[in-house]
Amino acid sequence: MTAATRLPRNRPAPADRGWEHRLLAAMAYPANLAFVGVAALILALPVVTILPASVAAARALRLWLQDGETAVFTATFREFGATWRRTLPMGVGSVAVVLLLSVDSFFLGQQLSAAGAGASPVALVLAAATVPVALAVTLLLLALPVAAARSREGTARQWLVEAGYLIARRPVQALLLLAIVVIFFLTCYLLPTLVPFFGLSLPVYLALVTLGRNTGGTSS
Repeated sequence: MTAATRLPRNRPAPADRGWEHRLLAAMAYPANLAFVGVAALILALPVVTILPASVAAARALRLWLQDGETAVFTATFREFGATWRRTLPMGVGSVAVVLLLSVDSFFLGQQLSAAGAGASPVALVLAAATVPVALAVTLLLLALPVAAARSREGTARQWLVEAGYLIARRPVQALLLLAIVVIFFLTCYLLPTLVPFFGLSLPVYLALVTLGRNTGGTSS
């Protein structure tokens, strides 16, 4: 056997590199979530684009998870450009609803704390009604990006309907998702440095893997 055809010695077997591939694959998750989070944060700076940025993040993350798209940072901007006309009205509406609920909750909290034990029954009823409405709105805002990622060519109305379907199809998982997201935001309150990297991307990712699996909708 000549030197040209001699087999290389001490060549590692493919199995020897298995742990390296697994480690790199595991490291790709936080890295890609951070890239998407930074891109979504930039897009969300006008505030009314928080929901459109979340939709773009969900679509970029779905491309990564399903199709192996690794350029998730630029994919987020590309998906924002493809969807902002459909999502901006919903973004403005979502900000208005969240502000209304926040003001209402603050006002009712002030009324209840000032009245103490002699709180008005009307205030108690309104406070009790505000909680499920706020939870429903939060779940809908979490499911909307998932619906937009599933049905890429859908309209805003179709996404709203599909978001409601996703929540109704898996109510237990939806409530679990809500609890995890609340815990995550409490963690961000204690560790605000997480917000620029994972403030938008991690809730969207959790919603994708919780509500978006075993889909029956279109993914075109």
